Amino acid sequence: MSTEKKRLFIGTDGKNLAFVFMLVSSLFLLWGLCNGMIDVMDKHFQDELGLTKSQSAWVQFAHYLGYFLMAMPAGWLASKLGYKGGIIAGLLIVATGGFWFIQAAHIAQFWAYLLGVCVIAAGLTFLETVANPYTTVLGDPRYAATRINLAQSCNGVGWIFGRSWADCSSTRRTRRV
Repeated sequence: MSTEKKRLFIGTDGKNLAFVFMLVSSLFLLWGLCNGMIDVMDKHFQDELGLTKSQSAWVQFAHYLGYFLMAMPAGWLASKLGYKGGIIAGLLIVATGGFWFIQAAHIAQFWAYLLGVCVIAAGLTFLETVANPYTTVLGDPRYAATRINLAQSCNGVGWIFGRSWADCSSTRRTRRV
């Protein structure tokens, strides 16, 4: 039994892929973190930009629009770039969306923030499209479902951390004001 557990992250060439699996699982944590913060960020947009609840629905729309727009291109690009290239491309897209918020603050228009949200979601889509199948090939094929379920559990943990972190930071900000 103990030899079977060790095979969970042992590749066909006998190489231990546990560290690579942990790195890929951190991507699941990353997009869970980002998705957990979206609702809290929406509330900040309402407060800071004076938006109504119906106007702030655009934040959710922009987020899911990024997923919709990138779903098909991500699969095509991932097949061209491979797993590692796809992960790097996804991280670069997420970083581009994050850095766009600096420019959006200077523009100070709601559409600029929505663009950042959409680009980040597109990058997260790219990461999901690449990371899900990548976890299945990081060891013995018999344990592919176990590995993907284990990695997906990091998504939920990331969502909790993102939600908690965003709630705590908004509470601290409110106390200072």
